[in-house]
Amino acid sequence: MPGVGSERGTAALVDQAGDQPCTQPGCGRTTGLACAYVDRRGHECRTSWCPDHRLVIDGRVYCRRHAGVVSALPVGYVGHTAPMPDLETRAPSLVSWVAREVDADIRQLLLAELRDDRVRLVTDPVYLAFVGCDRRRAWERAWKLLDHSGPSLRISLLVEECADAEVAVRVNAEIVDRLTPPWIVQRLHGALPPPEVDAQRRKDFNRRLLGIIHRGMEREGHQSLVVAGVRDAADAVLQRP
Repeated sequence: MPGVGSERGTAALVDQAGDQPCTQPGCGRTTGLACAYVDRRGHECRTSWCPDHRLVIDGRVYCRRHAGVVSALPVGYVGHTAPMPDLETRAPSLVSWVAREVDADIRQLLLAELRDDRVRLVTDPVYLAFVGCDRRRAWERAWKLLDHSGPSLRISLLVEECADAEVAVRVNAEIVDRLTPPWIVQRLHGALPPPEVDAQRRKDFNRRLLGIIHRGMEREGHQSLVVAGVRDAADAVLQRP
């Protein structure tokens, strides 16, 4: 049966004892297995993880960072000939995380009072893109409105591998703005705010992101019959506590 071998391999690796020191600070166990991540340049992750601290995905052991990267990639991407993201980049996992947080609100903005039955919403998973004249590697997640003639509006979130602390907002072909998530700013400054402060900062970040999307839609002239009512939907989303 499809997937059975992978599931069995995953179950076996969850508790399998290795012979390497666990990389988790303060752990001290020597039952670690190496993280299986290898990037497009052949660089290997040099961490190892005991059963308590490893993550296992599709029959492979990963550290927490690379488990996030692998989980963000399209189904079937890992294990094929496609080049894996660079070892140190957080780009795929960051764009995937932020996109999940605002997905419902972006859909609401696009579908609010849609009057034309021929228009439909299509979403793309996280995928590799190239930006700029120098074709910088980036990871992008997109939402599109399609009509009989093709895309009428495309919104995407994008994180470049060379600037993986920033989330760029793109409306059609234009990058409208870039934001650094508050949890990354906090980590860079070594700050750990109280949970309620952290939660509010994340909500404020999502609200700012949606405001940028709305501004980009207006700039592109998409306050029309195709997306009638988007302004009201945007106001409702942005004013939520």
